[in-house]
Amino acid sequence: MNRPLKVGIIGLGHLGRYHAEKVAQISLAGLGMTERGVELKAICDVNEERLEEVANLLLKGYGLKPFKTKNFEEVLPLVEAVIVATPTFTHYEIVKKALLEGKAVLVEKPLTADINEAKDLVKLAEEKALILQVGYVERFQRVVEELCQRVKDPIFIEAHRIGSFTERNLDIDVVLDLMVHDLDLLFLFKNPQDLEFIHAVGAPVFTEKPDIVNARLVFKDGTTCNLTASRISLSKQRKFRVFAKGAYFRVDTLEKSLVQVLVDQKNRNYRIERLHFPEDDPLLKEVIAFAKAVVGLAEPRVQAKDTLASLEVALRIKAEVEINLKRLSALS
Repeated sequence: MNRPLKVGIIGLGHLGRYHAEKVAQISLAGLGMTERGVELKAICDVNEERLEEVANLLLKGYGLKPFKTKNFEEVLPLVEAVIVATPTFTHYEIVKKALLEGKAVLVEKPLTADINEAKDLVKLAEEKALILQVGYVERFQRVVEELCQRVKDPIFIEAHRIGSFTERNLDIDVVLDLMVHDLDLLFLFKNPQDLEFIHAVGAPVFTEKPDIVNARLVFKDGTTCNLTASRISLSKQRKFRVFAKGAYFRVDTLEKSLVQVLVDQKNRNYRIERLHFPEDDPLLKEVIAFAKAVVGLAEPRVQAKDTLASLEVALRIKAEVEINLKRLSALS
């Protein structure tokens, strides 16, 4: 049997601890890795309390005792691959160092908050022939996979990604925090090079950065997309709606449901189909896909180079929001 793939987790906040648990599950159960298993070799966080908390969770829940450290550089010699779930402003330094050390990387979205830094990391990964995957976990939702198989020629797309305020990802605004997920999904259906018009407005409410943003995007063929993201709402929504000629699709990634409505335009009849996948675990699928790509068992998914377009448009939306906020400020 081949030796297991040694993986380290850097950053053990909200998502990092979930990543640690998923790697632990894979290490114990195999989960599609055939002869090549996975070993959770090291965990890292600058917060000692979080580090101890996750270490205890892994020991009690999975019987695992990985090396633990507050210094991410101590992880790199021990592993072949890392999952980076630290604040966005640290991504560039950590991911670049890992790539230079020859390690495959799965980094939580966004890759960076600077397009030039993102392109630099993509170039470095290509030069080193290393996997650099970005954590757009929605792509691994079964309902999203179903949607991609069914949608053809959308004419209108609408998305609502809404949540309550939490003390996480406050180094970035809601566009890079939440809306970027829907931009990533949008570009599964539309070519970003055909984007012709952007109008975006937003407001900082709880932080100094925009916490709620609405963006309207229009493509050369007339396809219009209306995206709303908020991190200051009382309720939580994760809905992505697609309208096409004679068809309507609604994905709810919280409910893990897909509704498809097909319309017979001649006799005005319609047919509704509902799908539900309550047991779906997209984060686990994402980590498995990363591990399998690293060991050569599968083609890589959500490669960093394929996420540059959504990041670039997110930064354009962010700039448009800032321009409109300055206009409002000048009028007041």
